Order: sequence, then C-alpha cells, then structure tokens
Amino acid sequence: MNHITAIRGEATEAERHGGTVEKPGTGPKVVRAAWFRRRMGAALLILALLLPFVSCKKDPTGPDVPSPVLPGARGVYILHEGNYGDPTGARLSLYDFARDSIITDIVEAANRGMHLGSTGDDLKSYGGELYALMSGSENLSILNMETHVVRRSMYFPGWVPHALAIDSARGRIYVTQLFKNSVGVLDLTSLAPVDSFAVGANPQEMLISGSRLFICNSGYGGARGVTVYDLSGKKVATTLAVGLGPTGIVAGSDDRLWVVCTGNSFAAPPVPGSVYKINPATLSVEDSVILGTPLWGTIDASPDGYLYILGVTPGSYYGGPVHRITISSKTLLQEFIPGTFYGLAVDGVTGDVYLADARDFAAAGEMRIFTRGGVAKRALAVQRGPAVFVFKR
Repeated sequence: MNHITAIRGEATEAERHGGTVEKPGTGPKVVRAAWFRRRMGAALLILALLLPFVSCKKDPTGPDVPSPVLPGARGVYILHEGNYGDPTGARLSLYDFARDSIITDIVEAANRGMHLGSTGDDLKSYGGELYALMSGSENLSILNMETHVVRRSMYFPGWVPHALAIDSARGRIYVTQLFKNSVGVLDLTSLAPVDSFAVGANPQEMLISGSRLFICNSGYGGARGVTVYDLSGKKVATTLAVGLGPTGIVAGSDDRLWVVCTGNSFAAPPVPGSVYKINPATLSVEDSVILGTPLWGTIDASPDGYLYILGVTPGSYYGGPVHRITISSKTLLQEFIPGTFYGLAVDGVTGDVYLADARDFAAAGEMRIFTRGGVAKRALAVQRGPAVFVFKR
C-alpha cells in the first residue's frame, strides 16, 4: 500500500517523520474503528482498542457544486465526530447567525463530494483557514473559511491524533498522539512532521501561553500531570501535578490557566473531578476546586469571569450537565444548565453558551444555545455527533 504522494516535493520530509502528504480528495485514508469515545473510562478504552482495522479508501467525488455558505457569512462552525467507525462520518456545518439556520456538509459541497474523514476530534482557526483534525482516519485538513475549499491535507498513519495547537510565532503545529504518549510537531505551511517529544500518558487538550505549551496528560483518569514544554528551547520545562485525569485547559479572565480533571469513577474509592488553577508565569499550581462528581473533561471560559465545565450524567457515555464556577470567588453552581451535553463553547462576544447534544450517536444531534444567565434561547437539529465549536466573526 503506497502511503506517499508528493506535493511540491514534500514527500521525503513527510516520510522521514511519519506523515503522508496528499492532494485533497485523492489519497488513501487510514481507517480504524473509533474507540467508544475520547473521554471514556479505562475499562471501555481497553475493549475498544481490541477492534482496530486498517484499509485504504479514496474520497468519493461528485458534482463540483459551490459551497452553500453565503460569502461573508458569520456564525459558528460545528465539527461532527460522526458514527463509530464510519470512514466518512466527520462532517462540518455552520450555524449562520443572520439566517438563523444550520448549513450542513460544507466540505462536501465545496470539494466535489470529498469528505473530511473519520471521527472529527479538533477544530481550530488561524489566518482565515480552518484546521480540522480527524483521529479515526488520522488526518489534518486545512480549508479556506470563505470558500471552504480544502487547500492541503496530511495523513499520519499510526498517530491517532487527538488535539492540535497552532504556534504562529514559530510556524509550527503541535498534535497530541493519543496512544504514543507524545506530541508531534508539524511545519505550519507544509504540514510536514519535523519533530516530536515525549509527554505523559494519553495526552489530550493543549494550550499555548507565551513561549510555553501546556499539555494535559489524562491517562484516562490514571494520570495527574500537565507537561510544560518550552517552545523556544524545544525541551520539556517541567510537569505540574494536578488532579486525576487532566483533560481540558483554558485561559481564564484572571490571566491564569484552568485545567479540568475528570477524576476516576473506576478507582476504589472513586475520585471526583476537579479544576486546577495554574500561574503560567511562575509555573505553579495556585488553587483548585474539587467537585463531588466525575467530570467530562471539557472546559471553557467567558470574558466576564466564569468557567463552564461539563459534568457526567450517571450511566451515560455522552457527557453531562453544565457546571459554572465564578473565578473571583470560586463559587460553584452545579447543574447550572441541566442535561447531557457532549461539547461546549462560550461566545466571547455575547457570552452565550453553545452546547452539543450528541444523544446516542445513532441519529442526528442537537445544538442548544443558552444566555449567560442560563436561559434557553435556541435549539437546532444538527448532524451526527456534534463535538467541537469554532466561532467565525
């Protein structure tokens, strides 16, 4: 099986570091059965890891139709994970603010029917482009935010990439390799892998603060470290001890970093979830808030001083209610928004809270919008497995 297709002479560099450069819509995909979901417990993770398989598949093509998104449209992108093991399940849609409607299958419409791949795990925006990362098909695709044409793509067989961070100052992209306990380093322009470095167990979300990269080593509830990587010196500076299962990280309105730790329901006795406060200048852990229940691992912050965290609904593997913490007082309001939600994002302009309800992944999901006060504003049907939001202003 040939995994190398040269674009602008970059195949040699990609091959040397384990990547595969491909033209959008033409190259093979490495497909593996999705693990039960990215924040499942350790027992379910082991079961899911027994099921991987690999195959080659070209992207289907169809009529070359224009993107359904109106030029200049503003709204919020939704990256959908899709169903388990579906090689074309990852989809991208846009909630158009002006039209108050969901526009689906943006990538397919603008790229002759080409699909993103399998299991959409992360989405970031930079320089007028979207960076979509798929863990199932192990690829990163970059598309223009106005035309939604895929400009370039790279495959990473064996990586199981989970989250990405863009370092525009140094021209690098950092990608967590979920089961290799490492972070891959890509060239921002060519996407060619240029380096990698070891971190803790099952690295998940990351955040760049100044010249440092903070990486959450979840261990799926079995680890408690946040690796701090010096971007200028290209070395690990330290590892900070936090709660069990550090998974998500966000910058708060207080110039501190806040890490959400899932806890471990399988431990004896069970360990509840927690949120830890890190000073990025002194590299010290300053405070924490211990909750009485497990957490899902998703966190976001609002400019008016709140943290929003997803909990876990008992018996569910698809998320939980929204808890809110007031940063200044550490006041915890549990089940601020009741329900079972899989993804969360806060609109930095309006303060509205956007929530993804994946339901059971068997059919369409739902996006729900709440005011900063927790009042329901809107509910719209979306595609299967909504997971990640990115605002387009």
